[in-house]
Amino acid sequence: MSGIKAKIEEANQKTLDILFKGQPVLVDIRPALDVVPGMTENMVLHSAPPIEWERMCGPHRHGIAGAVVWEGLADTKDDAVTMIERGEIMIEPCHHHDTVGAGAGITSATTPMLVVENKTFGNRAYSCLSEGGGLQLIKWGSYDEKIAENLHWQAKVLRPVLQAAVLSAGGVDIKSIISKAVQMGDECHNRSIAASAIFFREIAPHLLHADANRDTVLSCTESLAVSEHFFLHAIMAAAKAMLDPAKKISYSTVVTAMARNGVEFGIQVGGLDDMWFTAPANDVDGLFFRSEWGPEDAAPDLGDSCITETVGLGGFIQAAAPTVQQYVQGSMQQAIANTNEMREICVGTNQDVQIPAMDFAGAPIGIDIRKVAQTRIAPLIDTAITHKEHGLIGAGQVRAPLECFDKALKAYSSRYAAA
Repeated sequence: MSGIKAKIEEANQKTLDILFKGQPVLVDIRPALDVVPGMTENMVLHSAPPIEWERMCGPHRHGIAGAVVWEGLADTKDDAVTMIERGEIMIEPCHHHDTVGAGAGITSATTPMLVVENKTFGNRAYSCLSEGGGLQLIKWGSYDEKIAENLHWQAKVLRPVLQAAVLSAGGVDIKSIISKAVQMGDECHNRSIAASAIFFREIAPHLLHADANRDTVLSCTESLAVSEHFFLHAIMAAAKAMLDPAKKISYSTVVTAMARNGVEFGIQVGGLDDMWFTAPANDVDGLFFRSEWGPEDAAPDLGDSCITETVGLGGFIQAAAPTVQQYVQGSMQQAIANTNEMREICVGTNQDVQIPAMDFAGAPIGIDIRKVAQTRIAPLIDTAITHKEHGLIGAGQVRAPLECFDKALKAYSSRYAAA
């Protein structure tokens, strides 16, 4: 084996070891201003990669303006836009603050955050609470009085009760829940029903003993009981907490982040520091929830939630959750084929995530930019479909643009050519 190949193999194995040893635990729930590194009262975070206000898609622009109003920094969304254009509001990607956000990723100072600690390496990552079900939420770029009321209830009522329950439980082991949920039909992205149910079972006794009045405890318990995607946000934070220690490993060709902002898709690579390699985001192939909606209404691919695929979940293990094939008129056979295809672009297998329909084979993990560039197999992502202005309108799957990986490999070759 040549010198450079040996160094790559060693670096990639080190990356896998870091991922396998990671122990993400939900340890707290706090306002973003208290815990998110670098957060300020006049800052709003959005799903990465970074992008200027003038180039943002509708869900980002509407969601950010809505957050400025919700935080009391402006009276109306028009006033908020004026403040943004004057530079009075700081707008930055979630990923630049150890955070991941679903959809538009809208996160502001008061936003309740799930605090996930990687117990092995001591780093933390964050994601906002799920707003519950619905097609019109701030994470989909929507904002009105009803949405504001729900955000206020989450911040003032749900957050402290759920925080007390998590602290009482001594934390929640997310990795364990993921392993169980996959064997119950989740792929932990488009489908996280089982994971949310397991979390609810673990946290419910602690909710019932919370130091709050009966009506408050009841409303919080009922909210969690019906929120099918609640735990997705914890899984996202867990994935980032596991991946961040694998950054800046010299010679690593493993992808450490994938994200989309509705205009561009971006990746980061272990051996290339925090550089983003971007290309135009692709359109999502899937099912629209209403007959009046179609491809012409949809924004391109959007959100930080493909951090789940980056750690070998979601579209990489479709075979574990055949129900997601309903969004693309697929089949069980196609789901298995998709998972096998993802193996071709990964450097390892994760035995902590076993797929029942494939004789309990471990999940593919560790996307290798070399393998993507060589095979021309693009990572497959399970995802939502967002309206080009605001609102959730469907769900399906999308491929990462190959151009990101080609750019990354070119930069990698330039950096390590002399090795």
